[in-house]
Amino acid sequence: MSAISAPAQAHAPEQLHVQFGADAATQAAVSWAAPGPARRPRLRLGRLSAGLGTEVLAQERTYTEALTGERVWTYHAAVDGLRPDTRYGYQVRHDGAEPVAGTFRTAPAGRSAGFRFTSFGDQAIPAPLGLGLGPSSPNAGHVVPAIERLDPLFHLVNGDLCYANISDQPVATWAAYFANNARSAANRPWMPTAGNHESEVGNGPQGYLAYQTRFELPDNGSARFRGNWYSFTVGSILVIALNNDDVCYQDGAFSSYRRDHVPGYAASGLDPYISGYSGGEQRRWLERELARARRSVHIDWIVVCMHQVAMSSARFNGADLGIREQWLPLFDAYGVDLVLAGHDHHYERSFPVRGVEPGSSLLTPAARGSDPDEMDTSNGTVHVIAGGGGSSSFFASAPDDDLPPEGKVITGVGAGDRQRQRPPIVATEPARWSAYRDLRTPYGFASFDFVPAEPGGTTSITVTYHGAELGSADYVPLDRFVLRKRLGSGSPYAGAHLVHRHAPA
Repeated sequence: MSAISAPAQAHAPEQLHVQFGADAATQAAVSWAAPGPARRPRLRLGRLSAGLGTEVLAQERTYTEALTGERVWTYHAAVDGLRPDTRYGYQVRHDGAEPVAGTFRTAPAGRSAGFRFTSFGDQAIPAPLGLGLGPSSPNAGHVVPAIERLDPLFHLVNGDLCYANISDQPVATWAAYFANNARSAANRPWMPTAGNHESEVGNGPQGYLAYQTRFELPDNGSARFRGNWYSFTVGSILVIALNNDDVCYQDGAFSSYRRDHVPGYAASGLDPYISGYSGGEQRRWLERELARARRSVHIDWIVVCMHQVAMSSARFNGADLGIREQWLPLFDAYGVDLVLAGHDHHYERSFPVRGVEPGSSLLTPAARGSDPDEMDTSNGTVHVIAGGGGSSSFFASAPDDDLPPEGKVITGVGAGDRQRQRPPIVATEPARWSAYRDLRTPYGFASFDFVPAEPGGTTSITVTYHGAELGSADYVPLDRFVLRKRLGSGSPYAGAHLVHRHAPA
């Protein structure tokens, strides 16, 4: 009698998360992982009122973690032709395994309706793993239901998702991150940007292979750097996600544990310092995207999501001169309205800024307003740091918090190499650009209520910052301000000066 082979093990789907496509009104993708190869992975979806009538086969993507040798299987099903402003239900299915379900809502078309979105950076995971090398805090868990209570259309993640690059168990760290966030991310898009702790040396040329494998993000036209930067349109907002490791001077991805434990590190020439890695490709793409947006009659706002910051008065990382050299001139030229960042683990926001303070060798951004409650972004770009997503590192406060803020700027790096982290070279500046900061509340996130058209021909985004203490699940509003400008004032030199009104209570 011939032997009969046993059927392959049925691996169940896990780590579900949704992403928008380039057009958030009609395109989305569902991504997930499995502990082993899945049999016939697929997505079934449909409008909640009509049942799951559409089936899409999933694309498999895998990678092998350089540190541990573990193989990771991920699956992605992209869908197009969806109806705007519509709730969809879906199931992720593998043969032989129980399905896992979720829902999501597409964006409204154009200026047809307003919506809310949320944002933070630097989340980490709720509890330590392995040797506890990576950060963790209870608030990395508490922040997820706090966001869910606001029911945003989508959530922006401003880099440093789970800090797998400094963990001795990077695959388990990614799994813990998605297990924690799936209660939100399986039901609304979580749109990430890569921070310095997404660069895991040995995982691909720049260390981003784990990040690139796990997400299905809008196409940026680059086969080499897929997912590292991208854009999507939601209503009349263009959201641009950038990868600042490409332009920053700071040596932020170094991990002594990976240096000492990734097999072949010394012999292979691996180097976590990747400043300038795209050779200008990202900058050229960014300028094309900005120029396209400013030609479009359908885009009223440009929002940039990135990790490292252009301005900061925290005593932690500080701003990076590379961002001021590479990105800010483009933000000025094309009238970027709002920049969301993390990296420094506090909350701070700027006045509208455009150009440089006279004589500044640090390219200090010049404030173009003085009202901290309502700001006209046709005068300049407003920067918001919301780096309190959950990381356990909070070094922003100091005894002189009540003194006028002073900015910290990384202007270069000192001696170092792939064996020794290059130390930052730091300078300081008066932070006249700082409109408001909270250096005492360690955790929080921002929400954004977008109104596409108002009486009198304006459009607005009301920003609220919600903060919490260590270990607390009670996130309370701590700051609120309004961005408002005239419709059609996208050009930095167009539109009349607005009469400012007080922010809503």
